[in-house]
Amino acid sequence: MHACMKFAKNKIDIVILQESWMRDENITISHSLFICIKSNVQNTHVKVLIFVAKNAKKFTCTSRSDIVNSEDMQAISIANNKIQKEILLFNIYNEKSQNANDEQLYIIKRELAKVMLNSE
Repeated sequence: MHACMKFAKNKIDIVILQESWMRDENITISHSLFICIKSNVQNTHVKVLIFVAKNAKKFTCTSRSDIVNSEDMQAISIANNKIQKEILLFNIYNEKSQNANDEQLYIIKRELAKVMLNSE
């Protein structure tokens, strides 16, 4: 993770990670040049993280936990004054369910189908 963030420094505005290192209470590394956006799911290990450069001036990013709030999937909106509608960026850890009641479906089939998007 440190190597990834070091590479991204001053080159990349958004870094998407999966299966990143997390300490208890979902605490991960911090970086002086990036803001970490993570799901606010309690009592579980989140598998997806998005880091946004603090100096990204051409757009703004907002966590969209109102659309999806899962340890396996997250969404952010990306907006600026040059695009009419926001762009939704999803980070999906597409793991097969370990729960027999889920018919062992992958996250895409289990969770993404539940996401309600505004059609405006």
